[in-house]
Amino acid sequence: MVIAGAGKLGRALLDFEGFAAYGLRIAAAFDVREDMSDERVMPMDSFRDYCRTFNIHAGIITVPAAKAQEVCDIMTESGITAIWNFAPTVLKVPENVTVCQEDLALSLAHLTMKHR
Repeated sequence: MVIAGAGKLGRALLDFEGFAAYGLRIAAAFDVREDMSDERVMPMDSFRDYCRTFNIHAGIITVPAAKAQEVCDIMTESGITAIWNFAPTVLKVPENVTVCQEDLALSLAHLTMKHR
C-alpha cells in the first residue's frame, strides 16, 4: 500500500512497524513538498506511474480535507480499490472502491465520554 501525504501523520504511519504482523507493508509515501529527506517519500507527480508499475491496490490518505477528494480521485484512477482515509471529509468513490474513514477526534471523544 501507499500513503498520500507525508506530513507528521503520514510519516508516523510509514514508520509504524506493527503492520507487518498482519502481512501489510507500506511501500512508499507521496507528497507535493519538495523537501524529501526520506527516500521512501516521492513526489506526488510520480504517484500514478508508481501504483501502476507496482500493482498497488490500497492507499492511505493523510492530506488536508481540502485536497482529499483530489487525492482520492488520483488513487482510484491509479487502480487503488481500498482507501484508509484520515482526512476529515467524506469521499466520493466508484462502487468498486472501499473506504475506511478514520475520525481521530470522534474516537478520542468516544473514549473520554466513557470515563466522565
